[in-house]
Amino acid sequence: MIKELLLATIISTSVSVRTPNDEDKPLDYEFSVKAEKNEGKFTFYEKVDYERELGENYIDITGKYNYKFDNDLFIGLDYVNKESKDIYYMIGNIGWQHKSGFKFGLAVKETEPLLDVGYNKKIKKDKLEYLVGLSIKSDLEDNNIFNIKSEVKKWFTEKINIFGLYKHEYYNEKQDFQFKVGLGIKL
Repeated sequence: MIKELLLATIISTSVSVRTPNDEDKPLDYEFSVKAEKNEGKFTFYEKVDYERELGENYIDITGKYNYKFDNDLFIGLDYVNKESKDIYYMIGNIGWQHKSGFKFGLAVKETEPLLDVGYNKKIKKDKLEYLVGLSIKSDLEDNNIFNIKSEVKKWFTEKINIFGLYKHEYYNEKQDFQFKVGLGIKL
């Protein structure tokens, strides 16, 4: 099982440097390391960002873990600790996911139940891979988490790709936007 897990894992990294909005501050930077497995019964996504923004250092950690049973039921855990955006939460998930990519279920944040609705689809054609995802978790009042993700990968070999990623997360009144280009290596 561990061999199967590692063989399907993709390790990615990206680096960016930019001029800060305040000229008196040192250059902003971000270094990201990501591991993901998005096929099979057990899927996961782990990412750590080391960054400096306006002279302040931050470490952002994101983890999403899911297990899908043979009857299309799933359980999962989402962990988000983004110091740079002051966004923190851990959510347990349970629900049903259709083969077409639609999912419906219940999420629990602390003791608050949330409706969990989403769509995830991967399309492969030749050496291009496109992934689109939308996730909505809400109690239809004060707790609202929306995630939008779009990623394109161009595979050069079976193990090496370049990728472009667009990701937008809304957590109540806070948001985090990312656009990245990087290099991916499949173990």
